[in-house]
Amino acid sequence: MQFNHYKIKAARCLKGYSAEEVARRANMDLHAYWRIESGKTRLKVQQFLKIASALGQPLSYFVEENEAATEIASRVNDLLLLTARLNEQEKQPYTALIQSLEAVQVSESHE
Repeated sequence: MQFNHYKIKAARCLKGYSAEEVARRANMDLHAYWRIESGKTRLKVQQFLKIASALGQPLSYFVEENEAATEIASRVNDLLLLTARLNEQEKQPYTALIQSLEAVQVSESHE
């Protein structure tokens, strides 16, 4: 899952709030709020809770599933299930592919 900072501005605009109004409602410094809304700084959990509350949105509104990582994980699981039926010699061509996909999956989860 990945936080989408663009949705903060979208929710703010839907409410008709200024950045100053959201910062006030979230009890945050305006500059700190602006940096979060513009994606210039990482969002802390406490800030996330305050902003979501100030905008009247559930936390899930601001979070997106990373489709690529989900797809890769699904393919790795499929390959592991299929290769489980093979002997070691038959598995060999698939081992490097599975390791590569797992490496991509790990790097995707850190983005």
